[in-house]
Amino acid sequence: MNLKDKTVIITGADGGMGSIICKSIAEEGANLALCSNNQAQLENLVKSLSESFPACSIISDVVDVTNEADVTAFIKKAADSFGNFDLLLNLAGLSIPTQYDSAEESAYDIMMNVNVKGSFLMSKHFASFANNPSRIINIGSMAARNTNANAPIYCMAKAAVNKLSEGLLLQLGKKGIAVSTINPGGTDTAFWGNRAIDRTKLMDANDVAQIILFVAHLSEKIQLHSMDFESMAKFM
Repeated sequence: MNLKDKTVIITGADGGMGSIICKSIAEEGANLALCSNNQAQLENLVKSLSESFPACSIISDVVDVTNEADVTAFIKKAADSFGNFDLLLNLAGLSIPTQYDSAEESAYDIMMNVNVKGSFLMSKHFASFANNPSRIINIGSMAARNTNANAPIYCMAKAAVNKLSEGLLLQLGKKGIAVSTINPGGTDTAFWGNRAIDRTKLMDANDVAQIILFVAHLSEKIQLHSMDFESMAKFM
């Protein structure tokens, strides 16, 4: 897919991977509809993109992807601005380390809501304005394949994202909407907060963005179900 003049919706746009991807897509001349839950960071991102790529059309909004009213308002704003859509990147996600005997119910709710419900709601309303062909890319994790003891609820949520993508494809494929899941290994971004981890074993956000962009540019004739990948540093 050539992204010039295409309309791309991106959630979690101001994150480590999101900002890299936004820059690459803006450089290609796409129309961008960007959202996140951090107004200051989102405004800084849009300002930077507008200065670097003045020909790129951008709209943005602070959106709670777990709130359907927020999502529908944002999608309508994007459709009013650009018409129908060509690509949705559901980048918004989070992880909270949990132990079952001490985990708060709120931790379960927020991980399932942001990672799974957010992807569901955005995909649902994207599909109402999607071109034929178009593509949805959901972000899973290798944690969906390899459960770890530090974040079992997160692993469950990302496994659900994979199944969500499969179900969406079975219904939306009839409308020419391809649906893929990207499952990266650990990536060196602000996602980790102040957790003590060996960052030398993590992937660079630029490398993960490169994979996401590869899938975004696939021919509309290709349906890639899921892509799993990790850093070689993990094995060295």
